[in-house]
Amino acid sequence: MKGIYQKFLGIIEKWINWWNYQFEFFLLHLIVVRKIPKHIAFIMDGNRRFARENNLPTPMGHVEGFQSLQRLVRWLFLLQVPEVTFYAFSIENFKRTKAEVNLLLALARNAILHVKRHESEYRKYSVRLKVLGRIDMLPEDLQDHIREVERETRNNSGFRINIAIAYTSQDDITRGIKSVCHQVKDGSLNVDTVGQDDIERNLMTNDCSPLDVLVRTSGESRLSDFLLWEAGDAMLCFISNHWPNITLWDIIKVFRQYQSYCDALIQKKDVKVDHGDHGHHVIEEYPYVAQQDDALEKPEDIKKEFYLLDNFQRYVNIGKA
Repeated sequence: MKGIYQKFLGIIEKWINWWNYQFEFFLLHLIVVRKIPKHIAFIMDGNRRFARENNLPTPMGHVEGFQSLQRLVRWLFLLQVPEVTFYAFSIENFKRTKAEVNLLLALARNAILHVKRHESEYRKYSVRLKVLGRIDMLPEDLQDHIREVERETRNNSGFRINIAIAYTSQDDITRGIKSVCHQVKDGSLNVDTVGQDDIERNLMTNDCSPLDVLVRTSGESRLSDFLLWEAGDAMLCFISNHWPNITLWDIIKVFRQYQSYCDALIQKKDVKVDHGDHGHHVIEEYPYVAQQDDALEKPEDIKKEFYLLDNFQRYVNIGKA
């Protein structure tokens, strides 16, 4: 009797999961027909607060946060976001207890090894993984795994995942400026022509797309030394949910806010400004936007294979260790 009961519960669970996938799929279908950010970044904050509020040990908060990361990667892939960056481990995090640091590095190692184990799947979906940060500060075995995964996926360009480990933006900017100074010193750069582009070429994000949206969870309204240079023109979003509690609804709200933001910019593009220069009325385009894509994507341009449920479920399997 107990076996029949367990089997019945298993069937019910599968049925509920199937309908959850269908519902997620429907919502993502609605969002993807509007303008999608080309690069979105996340400050994954609130793992420890989540653990405290749920009477769990701190390590369980980080484990739940890792599960949230896997879910979010699936949603963003289905939303056809070309690039995403996650703030996983700051240089400042080395100041935490040895046990917590070891756990965070173990989760990072697990994520990298997951990519190695499923390398053929990542190649099939053209997923590239890149690590931003001071890799030399990490354990040697983790350094080796990172270099191998980056080498194996570097030619993939369909979906780019960046993980910031042992990273702070001020450190990156400082090192980038030092590199420019060395180039001026050895004569490869002229000090009189050094500009913003020269610094950007020497940042760790030099081959990343411009950042469109930066999201932070857990109700904190600060950037915590993450992508300070890159976030200059990005839309900032602050979510009250802790990272392990982040939901598909939170992501949909972020995307709708971004789409409204783009619509507003496009409307401003047609506004004219009257400078009234000494009696001569000079009319010019409003300077806020130099170039802006259409707010609505053409439906025929959307890859319809992303809407097939079997593709959805097949990608879900990538997230399983």
